[in-house]
Amino acid sequence: MSKIKKTTLHIQGMHCPSCDILIQDKTSELSNVVKVKANYKNQKAEVEYVGSFGDREIGEVNRRIQPFGYRVLRDEERGVADIHEPLSKRLFDAGAIAVILFILFFFAQELNLVPNFNTNAGLTLTTALILGLVASTSTCMATSGALFLATIGKGSSDNKLIPTISFNAGRVLSYAFFGFLAGFVGKAIAFNFQLSSLLTLVVSILMVLVGLDMAKVFSIQTIFAPSFTKGIFLSLEKRFIKNPKKTGFFLGAITYFLPCGFTQTVQLYALGLADPIKSSLIMAIFALGTVPALMAIGFATSLTKSSFYPTVQKVMGTLVFLIGMYYFNNFLGLYGVNVNIASPIKAKQDFVQNNVLVKDNVQVASMNVNFSGYYPSRFTVKKNVPVRWEINGENVFGCQGYLVAPKLGIQKTLALGKNVIEFTPKEEGTIGFSCGMGMYTGSFTVVGS
Repeated sequence: MSKIKKTTLHIQGMHCPSCDILIQDKTSELSNVVKVKANYKNQKAEVEYVGSFGDREIGEVNRRIQPFGYRVLRDEERGVADIHEPLSKRLFDAGAIAVILFILFFFAQELNLVPNFNTNAGLTLTTALILGLVASTSTCMATSGALFLATIGKGSSDNKLIPTISFNAGRVLSYAFFGFLAGFVGKAIAFNFQLSSLLTLVVSILMVLVGLDMAKVFSIQTIFAPSFTKGIFLSLEKRFIKNPKKTGFFLGAITYFLPCGFTQTVQLYALGLADPIKSSLIMAIFALGTVPALMAIGFATSLTKSSFYPTVQKVMGTLVFLIGMYYFNNFLGLYGVNVNIASPIKAKQDFVQNNVLVKDNVQVASMNVNFSGYYPSRFTVKKNVPVRWEINGENVFGCQGYLVAPKLGIQKTLALGKNVIEFTPKEEGTIGFSCGMGMYTGSFTVVGS
C-alpha cells in the first residue's frame, strides 16, 4: 500500500464556507487525492495524496477551480496576493456607493420610475428576483453550480434535461418551504413585544454584518464562522451524491444550506416578515431568480471572473448594509426613538390630501392594514383635539397585525374589520407607530391647535 503524503495548497479567492465545499469537491477529483480539507479563513487546503503532487497536479487543480474564480498560488505569488486594500479605501468605496444609491433612488422617484414606492415594504418581490439573478452569478452561488457540474452535469447533454429541471425545482421549492417555516417562527415571536423587538435588533445587526462582508469592508468570519449550515450540507450531500440522476431534486433542495451572503440576507428578511405566506413567496422568488444562470452555468462562472464583478459585489453589499440600518432604525422606533435615516428620500406612498377629517370636534384618521402594511401611514393632527383612529383590518395575519405605538402606550392585536383607537395628543411633535417587528412604520405629526 502506497504511503499517504500531505501538502498544503494556498488558494486565492476563498472567502466563505461555500468555497471550502467547492475546493474540496474539485480537488478530490484527482485520482491520487485521498482527502482534502479546505479552510477559507486562511485560504488554504490540506491535501492527502499518494504518489506525487507537483506542478502537473497543481495545474490540474487550477484547471478545475479557475472557472469559479479561484487559483492555487505558487510560492512566489503569495506575497503579492496577501496585499489587501486599506480600510480607508474600503470605507470610502462603500460610502461613495451608498451616496450614489441614494441619489439614483431620489431621481428615480422624481422621474416616477419607481411610482408608489412603499418605504416600509423592504424587499419587494421584484427586488428579491433581482437579488436572485445577481446571487446566481456570485462565487458562493457558483458552488451550487459546482455541485451540479460534479453530479448531474457529468451526464451527456441529451439525458440531463430532466435532472437539471429537477435540481432547480428542488431549489425553488426548498426555499419556499424554509421561507414558510421562517415566517411561521417570526409570526410566533411577533406577538410578544419583547421577543419581537429583540428579533428585529438581531436581524438588523446580522444584515449589517453580512452587508459589510459582501462590500468587502471587513469579514464577518473574524467574528463568527457560519459553519452550521455547511455541516448540514456536507452530511446531506454524501447521502444524495451517489445517484445524482435520481436525486437531483434533493441535491437542489439542500443548496438552501449553502452559506451565501445574498441568501442569508433574504433568509433574515423572511424571518422578520413574520408572515408564513409572504416569507415563503419572497424566498421562492429569490430562488427563481437563480434558475437562469444555473440552467446555463457557463454564464455564472464567466461573470465571476470579470473585472467588474468585485464592484457588483460591493454595490450589493452596500445595499444590504443600508437595509440592515433601516431595520435598526425600525428597532429604535419600537421604543419611540425616531431617527429618519431616509430623510433625503421622498416617501410618496402614503401622501393623501386631507386624510384626517374633523367630525363633531373629533379628528378622524382612517388607515387600512393589508398585505403591504399600513396605508396611509402618515397623518397630521392638532394638539389637544381628540383623535379617533379608525383602522380597517383587511389583512392582519402577518407582522402588520400587531400594532405598537410606544408614546401612546399601545400594544394591540388588530382584528379583521374595524378597529378603533382613541387618544388626545397633548404635545407637539411626532407619535410613531409600527408593527411588532418594526417592519412597517407610520406616524402622527402633532401641530399646534
